[in-house]
Amino acid sequence: MTNNVPLDLLGKHINGVPEAYTLSTTKSDNGIIYMVDVLDYYFGKPYTMVFITADNNDIIQNFAIYVDEIIDKPFYEEMVAEYGEPNCMFKKGKITSVDTTIAKNDLFESKGRTTYELEECTFDESPVVFGWHKENYDIQVIIGDESDTFQKTRIIFGKGILANIDK
Repeated sequence: MTNNVPLDLLGKHINGVPEAYTLSTTKSDNGIIYMVDVLDYYFGKPYTMVFITADNNDIIQNFAIYVDEIIDKPFYEEMVAEYGEPNCMFKKGKITSVDTTIAKNDLFESKGRTTYELEECTFDESPVVFGWHKENYDIQVIIGDESDTFQKTRIIFGKGILANIDK
């Protein structure tokens, strides 16, 4: 395990993680998401849960952790020291669409979403996503927005996870 992340889980059967549980009993086309409650650290930042995505054969495809803050330059520099310079890094660019729909139910109110083009950038230009291609897996980092309700950093480990953003 590098920096307390369970890379050895990738490609294994979910039965190898006896503490994994799910809130869903049905599988989607994308498989099923399992959770593992933990209290662990990634580069000194705590995380309390691992989200594991398994395919329809229950083989682990990727897993994600959430750091409960928007990562800063020192955290990023620790990642670079461990993994090298990222293969891709993007910030929000031109707005491509704005959805003003408001949906309400008994528990949540969801307001519309603004969609942006992604533009290449450096860390100093406030990226929203960046990642590394490693030999047996990829790492994707999605940074929340201080002006949004998602003020966390999601770090995903798995094969081919950068395909949707890497140009």
